[in-house]
Amino acid sequence: MRRGVITLDRTVGTLISLVLIAAGTLALCWYYNVFPTAPTELTTRTPADYSHSTWWPWATGAAAIAVLLLGLFWLTRHLPRRTNSRFTLPSTITNGRLLADANAAVTAAAEGLAARPEFREGSGRIRADRGQLVAELHCTIEPAANLDAVHAAVTQATQDLHAVLGIPALHHRTHLRVARTNKPSPTSRVH
Repeated sequence: MRRGVITLDRTVGTLISLVLIAAGTLALCWYYNVFPTAPTELTTRTPADYSHSTWWPWATGAAAIAVLLLGLFWLTRHLPRRTNSRFTLPSTITNGRLLADANAAVTAAAEGLAARPEFREGSGRIRADRGQLVAELHCTIEPAANLDAVHAAVTQATQDLHAVLGIPALHHRTHLRVARTNKPSPTSRVH
């Protein structure tokens, strides 16, 4: 999501929370008579019946369309953004262009990590996150893995990835999960 959408979500959520907290606090204060000048009873009257007015269908129709458009706008702002994983590489070739598939490079980097003894499996992808291009690596490490070796391997893999792709605006994120059990060792059978 974009920063503006996240800011709007947080602002609306905060305002709704504050209104609900204030309403609950006022209800408790009224129930326990914290404000002695407040009325002890609330009287209501029947609201005027506008549903038979000539403007009523137009007003409800306009309100329904406004809510529908607001809902569609809200949904479209929350859709995940697709990222083109193919990038043009700088080249001296004049009659063509060189393309790099960033998803393939990220997947290869993750598989390279998975081939190491500290890692069990790995996957990767390119995605757009808040207007930034991010290479994500998802790896599972062994429970007994040396964390210094894991750190060195991930650092080397991301440096290699940046060198291969050559995209200056590329960021990276690495998610490491620890396997619950040790990898079963291969057993040999004696006949």
